[in-house]
Formats: sequence, structure tokens, C-alpha cells
Amino acid sequence: MITVYYKSGSAQWKYELDEAEHDYIIKNLLEDKPDIEEMFDDSLEILRDVADLDEDEMDEDDQIDQTIAVAFLWHYFNHMAKPEERIQGDIALIEEDDGAGVTVLPAADIVEE
Repeated sequence: MITVYYKSGSAQWKYELDEAEHDYIIKNLLEDKPDIEEMFDDSLEILRDVADLDEDEMDEDDQIDQTIAVAFLWHYFNHMAKPEERIQGDIALIEEDDGAGVTVLPAADIVEE
């Protein structure tokens, strides 16, 4: 199971994804040879867009987009980021209050605190 924690303002959630589903999503994404930087930015934007929605407010497209974004960001920080920026295991994304960016940390650092 892979897990991504997300916090933006008052919205916070934990998204768990089965490893087989993650592998399937990533395999299909990478086969299309996406622009990694654009995919990274799009994934963060998707999470910002759905952050304040309750599950019952999300339509099927929102849920699919969120799943793909979570899978991509987890994969990016575990395998694609520069070696000094890589995270082993689950990640936590904390949106800056002023909207200026996102801090990414190993989830273990957040859970311990």
C-alpha cells in the first residue's frame, strides 16, 4: 500500500493506493512519454482543485484524476526526483498558506511529529 498525505489550509486527507493499482497507472502513464515537469505541475493542480471537496462532491472524473495525481507524485518522489530530493516510502504534501508552493516530506517525519 502506498500512502500520500495532503494538507492545504483546513483541508487534509490521507490517500491510500494499492501497489498493483499504482504500478498499473504508472506503467500506462510512462508508456505515453509525458512531459514529466508538466505532469508534476498538473498533478499538484489536481490535488489543489479537489482538496476542499468532500467525497460526495467529487464526480468520477475528479476521483480518477486524484488517483492518477497521487500515483504520479508518489512515484516521482520515490523514483524520478534528483537523488538528493528522493523520498523512500510514503510522502506528505503540505501546501503553503500563501499558495506559493508545496513542501514535500517523508510521511514518517510527519507521523512521528
